[in-house]
Formats: sequence, C-alpha cells, structure tokens
Amino acid sequence: MKLNFLPFRRPNRPTLTPLALNVVAATFIMAVYNHTFWTVAADAYDHALIPQLTIGLSVWALTLLVLTVLGFRWLQKPVLAFLLILSAVTSWYMDTLGVFIDRNMIQNAATTTVNEAKHLITPAFIRHVALFGVLPAIGVYWVRLRQPGLWRNAWTTVATAVACVMLFAGFFLVDLKSKATVLRERKDLAASIQPLAPMSGALRYAKLMLVTRRVTVAEVGRDARKGPLLASAQKPVVTIIVAGETARAQNFGIDGYSRDTTPELAKHDIINFSDTESCGTATATSLPCMFSRFDRRGYSFRNGISNENLLDVLSHAGFDVEWWENNTGDKSIADRVKTRRFTDLKDPEHCQQGECIDSIFLDALRERVATIETDTVLVLHQIGSHGPAYFLRYPPEMERFAPACNTAEFDDCKVEQIVNAYDNTIAYTDYILARVMDTLDAQDSIIPALIYVSDHGESLGESGLFLHGAPYFMAPEEQTHVPMLMWFSERFKSTLRVDDGCLRNRAQAPVSHDNLFHTVLGLLDVQTRARQVDHDLTAGCHKTAALGPGE
Repeated sequence: MKLNFLPFRRPNRPTLTPLALNVVAATFIMAVYNHTFWTVAADAYDHALIPQLTIGLSVWALTLLVLTVLGFRWLQKPVLAFLLILSAVTSWYMDTLGVFIDRNMIQNAATTTVNEAKHLITPAFIRHVALFGVLPAIGVYWVRLRQPGLWRNAWTTVATAVACVMLFAGFFLVDLKSKATVLRERKDLAASIQPLAPMSGALRYAKLMLVTRRVTVAEVGRDARKGPLLASAQKPVVTIIVAGETARAQNFGIDGYSRDTTPELAKHDIINFSDTESCGTATATSLPCMFSRFDRRGYSFRNGISNENLLDVLSHAGFDVEWWENNTGDKSIADRVKTRRFTDLKDPEHCQQGECIDSIFLDALRERVATIETDTVLVLHQIGSHGPAYFLRYPPEMERFAPACNTAEFDDCKVEQIVNAYDNTIAYTDYILARVMDTLDAQDSIIPALIYVSDHGESLGESGLFLHGAPYFMAPEEQTHVPMLMWFSERFKSTLRVDDGCLRNRAQAPVSHDNLFHTVLGLLDVQTRARQVDHDLTAGCHKTAALGPGE
C-alpha cells in the first residue's frame, strides 16, 4: 500500500501555448513595469482616457512583437525571463529616481567602478528585483508550453508578428496627428517604455562601441607654442584645473543659494561665472566634452576619442601635464599624459570607508608644487558630490547641515535630509578648493592659478527626479547649471597681465563648457590655431596685445 504523507496535493502546472504565454508576459510588462510611461502619457494627453488607451495598446502590440520575434521555440523562456528581470531593474531606477536608461546612461554604467555601482544596489532595489523580476521569471519556467511542430510554430510566429505590426499601426493611426505631436514634444514618453527603451539604448551603445573600436587619433594644436608673456615668466606657471563632480550651481552660496555653503570661497579673490551650462548630464559625456575642442552640439563620443584634447595641446606647448584621479576614471582624456590614481589608496585618514574623499589630494599637492621646475598643469578629478552616497563624500566632523541622510537608500530619508547631505558635500568642496588655493599661494617658487568647473549638476527630488543623467533634451536646470570659477595669484595676474575687471564683467554673461578649452589656452598665453577667439573668455582681457590670433 502506497502512503502519501503530504498534507496537500501538488498544484497542477498550467499549460499554455507559446502565443498565450507571450500575451500574458506583454500584458504583465505593460501593467507592472510601465508606471512612468502611464504617468507621462496621462500628463501628455491631459488625462484623456481614449488617447492614453490607444497609445498604450500600440506599445503593448510592439512589446508583443519583440517577444514573439526574439523568443522562437527554445529561446522563448530564457528571453522572457531575461526581459522580466531587465524590466524590474530598469523600472526601479526610472520609477524611483526618475533615471532614464538610454544609450548615455548605459555608457555611464559600462564605464563605472565597483565603488560607484555598489551604492545603487540597495536592499530596496534587491527586494524589488526579487519580487517583480526573479519571481515572474521563475513563473515563466513553471508554466508548461504546448509546443506545436516546427513548421506550425514558425507559421504561427510569422502570423503573430504580422498581426502585431497591424495592431500597432492600427492603434497608432487612431488620432495620428495628436500622437505625432505628443511624441515630438514629449520625448520622455518614448524614453520611458520598459523594456524597449533600455533595449534600444543597449543596441545603440553596442553599435557605437563597434564603429569606434579602431580609431585614429587626429592631431590637434601641434603648432602650439608659448606666447611672449608665458615665455618671459621668471618662475614656473602652475595651473590647477579642478574637474568637479555632480556640483550644481543652485546649491553654491556664491551663486545665491540661501545657505552659506561656500564661506571659504567667499573669502578668496575669485571670479565666479554664475551662469554656466554643462555639456551633458553625466560624467561620461560632460567630462570629455569640456576638455575637447568641440562645443556641445558638435561633440560626440566618436569625435571625443578620435581627436586630441586640451591636455594634448598643452603638452605640445611645453607644459608638464598630469591627471590626478579620485573618481570613476578619466574617460580617455588622459591617455597621452601622466596619470596618478588616488582611488586605490589605503590611506587611514582620507579613505576610512573604502573610498577616498578629496582631502586625499592635499598632501600630495603640497609635495608636488614644492618640486615643480617647469610650467605645469595639474587636473584634479574630484569625487566631489557624487551620489547617492553623499554622506561618504565628507568627513563626519565636517557635517554642517543636519540631520543628513546617512545611507544610499533614499527611501529611508526625507528629501530635506538628502539635501542636507548634498549641501555638506558642497561645503566640503568649498573647503578643499580653499586649501588648494592656500597651498598654491604659499609656494613662492611658482606662479599659480586655479580653475574649477563641475561636470554636471544633480536633481534632489525636484519633479520627482534624483541623481543625474537625464537626456539633455529634457534635463532640468538642476542637472545642467553648474558652478565655474577662477582664482589667480597676484604673481599670476602680474606675469600673464590678466585684466581682472575685464574677466569679472565677462563672468556676468552666460557661459558654458564650450569655453573651457579655448579659455585655458588664452589664459595661459598658448598660441595655436586650435584656439577660437570667440570662445575664449580671456580674449581682450590681457593688458597687452601679446596674444596671437586663434584662427
């Protein structure tokens, strides 16, 4: 006699046809992972039900088409499981932080570091992916498939694909004029479709990497030479370019913020460019763009890596150029100059939690400037205000604004606490910049200057957005309005004949990352055809006609 010790009967596994499983999966994707899409559609159509329904059904048909084409026979379950998990991941960042997963964001992810990535993988994220990604994927494998024969399966796949195209066209053609207008004006609608938008971004990134895997770097500024002012300097001219990270101008005290986050800068004789626009909204784009000779509209990843940049031109002119790194890498800017990484140091004072704060630069800078014997440009790439772990960007004893969010899990903090932590990072950057200026000014054997500019800004909950990386066409001002300032020692102003008042007048007008390449060359009296006078903020601001034409 067979004994059954189980107190319940095993549940029967449901059996579906491949088409039925795809229909269920497409419906699940539209219902569960596309909250942002439905929210944007409701806003775009002023909550009119019929237009929302028809645009949603057209996207559903498109999603079903993708599942049908990619998931033929034995590929169906792996493809569905992968897309469900992918949708859970991308929808989390979009719905929670307002982050769009486009080609640029995928490029950012591909060039990031473990330290940066780990702060985005929070307990809440893991729970979300487990519940809305892994469990549905397991459900896909639990279902039995009633597979027809090969030829019938192929015929059904083709017929389903044709039907999906017809459904997509049919639903889209309902009030076509209205849909075309909305898609033209609200590009965030198409950018929010899960998982189709991230898949499109991944394909575009793969294509970009494929076409740029072998490039020849074009020479830029090989004619660069020192002008008469620089050549006649009695001591080495030393310029520090601080490439800031994620600092937005709205939270800089010297730019009118209600909090005094920059008391140290206010004490120094700086020239503040209060209306500066970034080239991009993420480091992978903004950083190489602002060191390139291209403006924002002319810059592309291909143009960036296939042309020499500002550091190369300065090297051609005879400067000793170095890149000091405390972030996620130089993005190929420093491929042809000396580099020094600080992120891997195990310094007990400056790297207490496995990540180095920007004070790691200070001792090294004191040692370096004391030994400089030739004209030098040092680029310090900060960790700055990189989120979401703002609390790790400054030492605890320098927490000025409290209570601060002391976790990378934004759901565990109020917006006010997140802002407090971010403001503490700005105040710490203020402290670091002041110490760098003091160090330079105290070294009598050099003629020093400093330029600071952030690569992009940051959203801190405005309109439900956090962090950065929004597509530029829809990026809020908080992600594109960045701080930029200059400081010159009296020795520098005297040697390079800098007209302080002229530059201060220029600082009142709108400027951008487009100006950096040409302004540095003009400021340092580097004569080259690569310098465009109309982009050089110092053009006409030297008390002599020593500078040659930039054409």
